[in-house]
Amino acid sequence: MGIIWSAFGVTNTGRTDDADSTTGLTSRDKYLIKTSWAGVMKSPTDNGVALLLLLFKNFPETKTVFPFKDIPNDELAKNVRFRAHCNSVVYAVSSMVDAIDDTSLLVGILEKVGRDHKRRSIPQKYFEGLQETMVELFSTFMKTNEINSWNKALNVIFKVIADNLK
Repeated sequence: MGIIWSAFGVTNTGRTDDADSTTGLTSRDKYLIKTSWAGVMKSPTDNGVALLLLLFKNFPETKTVFPFKDIPNDELAKNVRFRAHCNSVVYAVSSMVDAIDDTSLLVGILEKVGRDHKRRSIPQKYFEGLQETMVELFSTFMKTNEINSWNKALNVIFKVIADNLK
């Protein structure tokens, strides 16, 4: 029967009544997160550049913790060190998306991100700014249902990170 549905373009987009006990994400949320993230990964560096430039525009104080803090924003997009960092940010998020079906792995990744940033004394409010910025950027190219699923996921992601910044 699945083959017949697939022939008509109907695919399994996940259930809405099976929320994960840790994350609260349903299989539908996970499906929407994975499929929408695939679009981001078509151009990870450029999307990372867009994300961090928007972060610095909306929350200028966040730039002060980066090694490229003295480079003017209008020059950052061409700076190799900045672009490399943007790429690594996107791939860090991608590892979270890849682990979305394995809650214990996902939590482990998030805890590590929190611990790594604690060592650098990154304030929690900077992560709150990043969360807002991600939603703002995603809203420019994702559908409402995808944004809703990302909001649910980002709330969990940044809570676990914040808990490990303390």
